[in-house]
Amino acid sequence: MNKTERNKTINKLVYKLAEKLGYEVDNSDNDIMFVSNTGKIDDDIQYRRSCHMVAAVNWASEKTLKDEKTLEKWIDMLEKMSDEELTYELGWAESTTYINV
Repeated sequence: MNKTERNKTINKLVYKLAEKLGYEVDNSDNDIMFVSNTGKIDDDIQYRRSCHMVAAVNWASEKTLKDEKTLEKWIDMLEKMSDEELTYELGWAESTTYINV
């Protein structure tokens, strides 16, 4: 797996977790937005796919801030995985609703 493939795999797995947490993935801009179902823009989470970083505003709801931390931990775990482990996780994520968090 080359660097581009690895980054794409990590991004796909992050999107899957965001969807499982109840966010809609909006990729209409350069950055990805995980849009919350509350309808409040302050509860959205921004995702930078080039460096695998998430950010929410400090005054977001407790759920959003908790979800941001969950996504950060997930990204950290994914970045430490070998290529084989990432491929395995992606296979699980695409075939089931399983996300190992």
